[in-house]
Amino acid sequence: MKSVTAFEAFTRRLVSYPNDPRYSPAALKKRALSFSNTSDLAAFLVEQDRRKHQLAEVCQENRGPPSNDHPLFLVHDRRNSLTYCPIYKAASTSWSILLLQMAGVTKSEEENLQVLLEEVFPRKLRTTEYKRTRNTTKFVVVRHPLDRLASTYRDKYQNASKPWYYINYGQEMVRMFRSFPERLTKAEVLGLQYQVAAKIQAGHPVTLSGNPFTNPLGPTFREFVLFVVASKHADPHWMEFHRQCAVCNFDYDFIIKFENLRGESEQFLDYLNRGSDFILQRRNSRRKPSGSSADPGCSLFSQISARLIRRLVAKYEKDFKLFEYSPDEYYKCASDYKL
Repeated sequence: MKSVTAFEAFTRRLVSYPNDPRYSPAALKKRALSFSNTSDLAAFLVEQDRRKHQLAEVCQENRGPPSNDHPLFLVHDRRNSLTYCPIYKAASTSWSILLLQMAGVTKSEEENLQVLLEEVFPRKLRTTEYKRTRNTTKFVVVRHPLDRLASTYRDKYQNASKPWYYINYGQEMVRMFRSFPERLTKAEVLGLQYQVAAKIQAGHPVTLSGNPFTNPLGPTFREFVLFVVASKHADPHWMEFHRQCAVCNFDYDFIIKFENLRGESEQFLDYLNRGSDFILQRRNSRRKPSGSSADPGCSLFSQISARLIRRLVAKYEKDFKLFEYSPDEYYKCASDYKL
């Protein structure tokens, strides 16, 4: 398949590509009728129907006043009749790159993924979004809420390894939830914060002995979690799934789970009749998913109390119910867990 340059990708927004009838929802559903009832693909479709039924039941049980919730960001591929709602830290990079490849676009190392996505799949006004995605196959990838949160912390905040995230959120997490000597005035705390932020922003080593913002450098996992549960800011790296993708207002055809990403993605691509052409490549997957007391995720959750984990569970309660996740194993990681 011929790839295009970034400039050619940008000009795609000026061109109206027709839908490929081979990949329309109607054509795919008709093709699915030929699947053997004993095939893995048939079993995958049965499981998808069960997940959609579960989602519909929970949405109905928790239905309140009419909501205008809308997906935060949708990737709409008109040519392939696909609509994807990316959830950060749930294989969004892997799936975004794959959708670009399906559109004939190869991302170079220096190109910004989000910029390229908007060039190839430009956003529309929300008033027209539902209409243009109506005759598409719509999907979302979800992940255990607490595992996703741990992944966000490791990737964006631990040890202040990502300057942008430290400057915009990390230093505030430290200032809000770290204990400082009582002798320090508010102005002095802000001065110490500025010393550290300036070095991080400039890319210089942070060697400021005695500065409480460096002990440790970057927010601790506890400080990060306290910020997440207390902040009104809905960052897409920790926003609830049901809000980010408006799952009770938007009719998704497929719900893929990160915990079985490879297998379910292969089945989904087979359903799309693209299994022989494309394969999902894992990106940013340096760690295995956590979720039990024997997993690496415990090293983070052992830093916080069961009470704080309960606050997290309350925040993501609807996501736990919608997508059938349990927090039980994470309580076993808590710093005050007792057998």
